[in-house]
Amino acid sequence: MGKDKLYVQTFQKIRAYIIQNNLKPGDLLPSEQSMCEMFGVSRNVLREAIKAMELMNLAEAQPGRGTIMKPFNLDFIFQNVMFSTVGENDKVIREMLMIRKRLELSFMREAYYSLGDEDIAHIRQILENIKATWKQHIFFHADDREFHMSLFSRLNNQTLLSLMDAIWSVDENFHTEEKFKHLDDTIVRHENIVHALEARNEEAFEAAMLMHFSSGKYSNTNSFAEF
Repeated sequence: MGKDKLYVQTFQKIRAYIIQNNLKPGDLLPSEQSMCEMFGVSRNVLREAIKAMELMNLAEAQPGRGTIMKPFNLDFIFQNVMFSTVGENDKVIREMLMIRKRLELSFMREAYYSLGDEDIAHIRQILENIKATWKQHIFFHADDREFHMSLFSRLNNQTLLSLMDAIWSVDENFHTEEKFKHLDDTIVRHENIVHALEARNEEAFEAAMLMHFSSGKYSNTNSFAEF
């Protein structure tokens, strides 16, 4: 394979400079002229590298001040990577749903023990919101997302939550009409999860989670049916 494009190499050099000099959000990068001399590149190449950093929400060029470091945001990174990768590719979206399935089932035991009474009450309220929304025959994607994110909210694992949230964003408009046919069953499966949490029954919780993810949506088939 050939070398990376010059602006990509420059991006990598800027990143190394940031790490070596322990730059924090709000800190300024050196001036354009200084960085051009430092990295041996033209202003055009440097500006392409800075633009790439802006697109990744890592930095912001402010007229009259320079380029300012921004707080690192995994949510932004994952969201952009997911959307740029997926496009309209059903196969890739299904692969991402399978990844979410594996993540939730792998972390479900830790999630179970992390949730307190208030957390479980909150999850119950989300489910009641889901039911009320579905009574009006309105798709409840946002509440469904909050339901699942809340299950894992106490794990102190922001990378996991950011990745899961990005997959939820990709899933939002994925075959919505087909999903509609199975939302009654989806609510039942969510109810089983909440019942198990309220009963503090770990075995029932794990069984309910496994049943939830047995649907066609989380398989390599083209079906959305609940099994």
